[in-house]
Amino acid sequence: MILIKFLFLGFCTALLFPPFFILPLGFFIFPYFYKLLLKLNQILSMPLYFFSGIFYGLGFFSIFLIWIKNPFLISDATKNYAFFSSFLIIFISFIFGLVFILFKYTRNFSFQIFCIPLFLIVAEIFIANFWYGFPWLTFALIISNNSIGSYFLYLFGTHATGFLLLNLFFIPQLFILREKIFVLFKPILVIILLIFIITLLIHLINYKEITKQKFKEIKVELFQMNNPIFNNNLSEKEKYKEIVTFIKNSEADLIVFAENNFPYIVNDVHQVGLNKLLKPNQTLIIGATRNANDKYFNTLLVLEQNNTFFFDKKILVPFGEFIPFRYYFSFMDFIAGSADFDTGSKDRFIEIKDQYSFIPIICYEIIFFWKLLNETNDFSDLIVNITNDAWFGDFFGPYQHLYLTKMRAAEFNKPLIRVSNNGISAIIDNNGIILSSTELNKREIINFNLEVGAGLNLIFFHKILNIFLIFFFLANVYFLFFKKNENANI
Repeated sequence: MILIKFLFLGFCTALLFPPFFILPLGFFIFPYFYKLLLKLNQILSMPLYFFSGIFYGLGFFSIFLIWIKNPFLISDATKNYAFFSSFLIIFISFIFGLVFILFKYTRNFSFQIFCIPLFLIVAEIFIANFWYGFPWLTFALIISNNSIGSYFLYLFGTHATGFLLLNLFFIPQLFILREKIFVLFKPILVIILLIFIITLLIHLINYKEITKQKFKEIKVELFQMNNPIFNNNLSEKEKYKEIVTFIKNSEADLIVFAENNFPYIVNDVHQVGLNKLLKPNQTLIIGATRNANDKYFNTLLVLEQNNTFFFDKKILVPFGEFIPFRYYFSFMDFIAGSADFDTGSKDRFIEIKDQYSFIPIICYEIIFFWKLLNETNDFSDLIVNITNDAWFGDFFGPYQHLYLTKMRAAEFNKPLIRVSNNGISAIIDNNGIILSSTELNKREIINFNLEVGAGLNLIFFHKILNIFLIFFFLANVYFLFFKKNENANI
C-alpha cells in the first residue's frame, strides 16, 4: 500500500510544474512525503525504500515527461517503437530509488526533514550531468511563472533555488512536529520567516533597477512559421519564397526565424542569398542545416547585408541529432537521420555591427545553464534561442521548454528572444517576464521594440552554491555511513 501512496504522491508532484503550477499543493505533498518516510522508518526494509523511490519517480515522470514519446508518434514508421521512451522514465526513477535508500539512514526525524530537499536536489544535479545529461528536471521550474521565482533564480541560480523552495514546502511540518526543539523554536521561526518576507519585498521593489542597465532599443520581428516536420504540402521552393516575402516586408532591425527554417542544406554560408534582401540596418537570424566536408551541423545563421556569421550547435540531442551505439539502434534513423550531426566548435558569441552582442543558443541547449556563459560572452546584451518544439507534442513539452528558457533570462539577467517553429515563441526581459508571446501551433509574427543591455549577473556565486550543496550532501553521506560505523566500533 505504501508503494501506491508514493506513486500517487509522484503524480501530485508533477502538478506543481508547468503547465499546471498548482503551487499550494506543495505544502501538502512534501509534509505527507515526510509522513510516509516515517512509516518506512518503522519497517527499515532497504528494498522497500528502493521501490518506494522508484514508484515515486514513476508517478512523477509519467506525467512530467509524458511528452517524451511524442517524437516516435510523429511518423507511422516509428510508432511501434514509442515504448522505448519509457526507458528514460524508468532509468531516472531508478536514480530516485537509490536516493531513497539514503533515507533509511536518516532516522533522526528532525535531521531527516532537512535531508529530503538536499537529497532530491542532488538527484537533480546527478541527472543533469550523468552521461549526456538531461537537466530538464529542476524543482526551480515550480516557481518559474512568477516574479518572485525570477528574483530567486537571479540571486541563487537553478539548483539552490530548488533547494530553498523544497525547504519552504516543509515549513508546515516544522510547526506540527511535537519534538521539543521545534516547540521551543516556533516563535523564532515565525520571526525569521517575517524578516525574510519583508526583506524579499524590499528587494523586489528595487529589483528591476538593480538588475538592469539600459543599453539601446532595437526593433525586433519574430516569425513563427509553424511548418510541419513531416508531410508538409509546401515545397522547399515555396518555403523559400515565403521567407523572402517576410524579409522584404520587414522594417525591423533584427529579424529572427526558428531552428531549421531555411529549407535548403547550406554548403557555403556566404552563398545563402538572403543577404541581398536586407536593408543596411538589418540583421537576419535563421536556423539551417550546414554541410562542411561531408559533416552536417545544426546551424544558426546570422546575415547582414555585407557580412555572414554562423554558430553550430554544440550540445546535441541523443537519439535526435545523433544515435549512440548506432549499430544497435538503426530503427532510429527515421528520427535522427542516417548520418549523425557533428558538434560545433565556434565560441558562443556573436556581435552585431559593434552595437550589441548576443549569445546564440539552439533548441534544448538552453537547459544546460552551466555550459552557456563564459568569459567571452558573459557581458553579452542579449540571448537568442531558436528551436523547433513540434517534437514535444501539444501540451506539456512546449510549455516546460518555454519556462526553462524563461528561467535563463532571469538567471543570466539578460533579455531573451525565443523563436520556435511551431511555438511558443516569446520575448522575455532580463527579469524573466514574458513581454510578448505567440500561441502554440499557429503561424504568427511578433513585432516588438526591445531594450537590450548587459546587467550584473551572479553566475559565479551560483556555481559556489552548487558546489556547497554537493559538499553538504557528501558530508551528510559521510556522517550517515562512516561516522556511524566509527561510533559503533567504540
